[in-house]
Amino acid sequence: MSTLLAKITSASQQPRPNFKIDLAESNNDNECCEMQEVLPLSVNSASANNRAKASKLLAFCQQITLRRVFRLIGFSIGSYPLAYVIAAIIMSVMSFGIYYLKLEDRVRDGYTPTTSPSRREANLLREFTNSFGDPTLTTLTLQARDGGSMHRLKYLEEAVRLHRYFLDNFTVEVPSTGERFVYREICGFSCNANVVIEYFHSALLEEYRKEKTGEIRSEATNLTYPIAKITGFDIHLERNFYGVRLRPYANSGNLRNSSSSSSSSNRTDFTAFTEETILETITNIEYIQVVFMVFQGQVTSSNMEAKLSAWEVALYEFATQTYVNQPIKILVLGSEIVNQELIKDSQRMAPYFVAGFLAMFLIVAISVLGSALLLGVMHPAKLIVAFGVIACPVLAITVTFGLFSLARLRTNTIMLIMPFLVMGIGVNGAFLVIHSWLRSASECSIPQRLGFVLEEAGPSVTISTFTNVITFAIGALTPTPEIALFCLETAIALAFAYIFTLVLLCPLLYLASIVERTRKKHAGFPMVIIGLNFTLKCYCRLITSKLFCVLAFIGILIYWFFGIIGAMNIETRLDVEKLLPKNSPLQEANAMISAIVWREYYPVTILVNSPLDIRNEHVLKRFDAMVNDFETLEKCRGKEFTLLWLRDYKTYWWEALLYDFDYFSDDNIPLTTTASPISKYEANFGKEMFDYSKLNDFLFSPLYKHWKIFLKLRNDSNIPVESFYFLVTYQNLTSWKERIELMQKWRNIANSYKDLNASVWEANSMFVDQMLSLKSLAMQTCFWTLICMAAVCGLFIQNPFSVTVASLTIASISFGVIGFLSWWHLDLDPATLCAILMCIGMSVDFTAHVSYYHQLGEKKAIKGIRITKSRLENNKARLEYTLESVAWPTLQGGISTVACIIPLAFLQNYIPLVFVKTISLVVIWGLFHGLVLLPTFLSSIPHFLLEFNCYRAIFGKHLLSATTAIDAYGSSGGAGDASSTNGGRKQEDKVVHDKGNIHMNATELRILRTNE
Repeated sequence: MSTLLAKITSASQQPRPNFKIDLAESNNDNECCEMQEVLPLSVNSASANNRAKASKLLAFCQQITLRRVFRLIGFSIGSYPLAYVIAAIIMSVMSFGIYYLKLEDRVRDGYTPTTSPSRREANLLREFTNSFGDPTLTTLTLQARDGGSMHRLKYLEEAVRLHRYFLDNFTVEVPSTGERFVYREICGFSCNANVVIEYFHSALLEEYRKEKTGEIRSEATNLTYPIAKITGFDIHLERNFYGVRLRPYANSGNLRNSSSSSSSSNRTDFTAFTEETILETITNIEYIQVVFMVFQGQVTSSNMEAKLSAWEVALYEFATQTYVNQPIKILVLGSEIVNQELIKDSQRMAPYFVAGFLAMFLIVAISVLGSALLLGVMHPAKLIVAFGVIACPVLAITVTFGLFSLARLRTNTIMLIMPFLVMGIGVNGAFLVIHSWLRSASECSIPQRLGFVLEEAGPSVTISTFTNVITFAIGALTPTPEIALFCLETAIALAFAYIFTLVLLCPLLYLASIVERTRKKHAGFPMVIIGLNFTLKCYCRLITSKLFCVLAFIGILIYWFFGIIGAMNIETRLDVEKLLPKNSPLQEANAMISAIVWREYYPVTILVNSPLDIRNEHVLKRFDAMVNDFETLEKCRGKEFTLLWLRDYKTYWWEALLYDFDYFSDDNIPLTTTASPISKYEANFGKEMFDYSKLNDFLFSPLYKHWKIFLKLRNDSNIPVESFYFLVTYQNLTSWKERIELMQKWRNIANSYKDLNASVWEANSMFVDQMLSLKSLAMQTCFWTLICMAAVCGLFIQNPFSVTVASLTIASISFGVIGFLSWWHLDLDPATLCAILMCIGMSVDFTAHVSYYHQLGEKKAIKGIRITKSRLENNKARLEYTLESVAWPTLQGGISTVACIIPLAFLQNYIPLVFVKTISLVVIWGLFHGLVLLPTFLSSIPHFLLEFNCYRAIFGKHLLSATTAIDAYGSSGGAGDASSTNGGRKQEDKVVHDKGNIHMNATELRILRTNE
């Protein structure tokens, strides 16, 4: 390689009095033209010497164009193939890092942008609870397998038994440490979250016993739904009993009273009553579909997080494996269970990947062998080439997974789609290289041939790879963690696929060429080739006609119409139902919670993050106004369902002031000595100021001590409450649209009371923010990705008109895919966003190749030991050359991509289906744009506009001046032995129009002759 570069450098320093420069060859080989300029006979030695140093570098850089770089790379690979194979082996060693692969999903917050309001709200909740992470929430639903009511004594007793068992006796072991524990050891303040079920069961048993024995039941107990009264205290049942059906009011309370009165006169009649009849006299509840339990835990450390996760998974295994064939069906749902279920399901993809791999290998082998047979270069060694085409993306996949594992980066479920994408996308460049290789079969040396192949295909492959990598690199910058990981891994894998194409596939081409030297000459099928060429010419004549151009324009308008309608109607929606496998047991639990629990009970937690001075009347009124705003929203269940400690504290404070003692305390000792508390209250009523003076007694009261978990206290006698939260309950929220609207209203209310420093938190807030941010995130990502695509195309193609058409085509493909995904009943969610990013990258494969080849002004071919160049004089010639070079590889890439991804359709899970549908649409619309619409519109651009080159327009004069200075400096004696070689260089640099062909310049000839 260094020898070649030295030759190019020395060649650029040779004096040429009769100056002659092939400007296009010095630029990017886009066209061949002659220019002659007679330099001055004498040049000022000092000025030439000053300019020469900078000019030498500029002239050298003039030679290093992208095509020349790839020619040198190909020549280097052909000269030292073993070195590149060793490099491929060294890179492949990283594949062993897969041993440390860690599958981990973060369903709850992984798809939520880090900049979303829910992140701040979750952080405020963590600060309040002093938690290491978000609070865990494991939900458990109990249903009677016979479809009957859960308030039947046998079933309710079993529910209570299960609750006590899970709380005190269900022992779990942490896999990583072996530590054993029960839930009561880790539940903290949440141990009594489901105690209402036990209270109701005890009261129901007591009332049932009295009713059955004919005793008079207590008037202090009234078991009505949703708020029951037990021994005089209100107990909320709506948080634990769902799907409740009530009897008419006349058949509940009134019947109970009549039953109670009749029991005193005729007790023996009650012994014959059935359980159902007796229950009718006790409660107004006719039917309970679900008993709902919540097991919550505060993540105070990583060890606590491991315990809570282990307990949740163990509970799920108990419900699905141990507690079977029982009267009650247990359904468990939690974030860790969902993560484990997704990981388990992702492992089912392995057989589908093998099927896709085999399908792709079959297509690659058939296409490579078929092309070789057609061109008369058939040999069993072509199987080596087919193996290399497949090996490159496979190694890229394994190396990427290994690299991520060694870097201790986790792998999520959606990242397991990456192998299918890389297998489909990563072979497209290899098809271009193989196609160029098969068409360049000749008697020249292998280094020369590889240099020609990479010179022709390398820039185009680089464009598509570069744009694909940039597309996913932009996706890696998104604030959504799971999407960012997926995009980063895919970008790295595609980059490795490109590298392996150079360092592995090309050396395998060298090996195949060595083996093929022994093959017998075969003419192939010239008649078939002639027929294909004739078909190609007819097709080019068709799409360049004005009528076809008009029809194509009408077709694209129709395509855009449906794309616009679909894109405007696409909805943003993500929930656990989409992520879970269709046959997962969690689907039933998720449906139960979504359709029943959230419809009847949908609470929001409102945090007041600053101390509230209840002594200040204005502050207290502001707080009451905020609470009222929450409680007067449309679907609020009412203020009686609100959990607000301050209301009970007000009652406690005034009653304690009135009676001057805490009648909830155990000893009933008066707080102060007074003869008449009533008279004192009457005397001081107008003087007393509501404050926190009785808060300590309030929190230690047996009735009100449960409010402790709602408060965060501090050491301040005046305002001891640092922060607190309260809950407001809503109902009839059956769709995500309603939940999103309600969340926005909650946040607006909290923001309107900034002086209270209030915030809201709800378990689904992160899902809500995902849906709120997806459209804007998708638009921003697509916009910047398309801008980068246009910039990359402009960097490589350099013709502004071709770049414009290519960029519009990329946008058209991407826009159409989004619209037709909506017609295909897909929503906008993180999986779809990843697919859209992939769509933009893949669309480049169908457009950039066509645009790049079409803007070339000449084509090259190997004839014997010479590389000849032919001028492309008009748009028709350009179009024929373009389609001849890229049409078949593009078809191969599209077919193989679909073949690789199509096995996932049989998995029937949402995320794989998103990618199957997206890739199918990209291939369909990409082939339509790349092989029909784009050539049609490019051929309609005037030929002289295609001749325009930005690089040549900007730097042409500078390059000409640089070469002039070098030649002038050489003429004045600065080139050493230049005079001895000048004659030979002039002879070699004579231009060579030989029957329409233009041969290589001197530098190219010297490279070719090195192996002769």
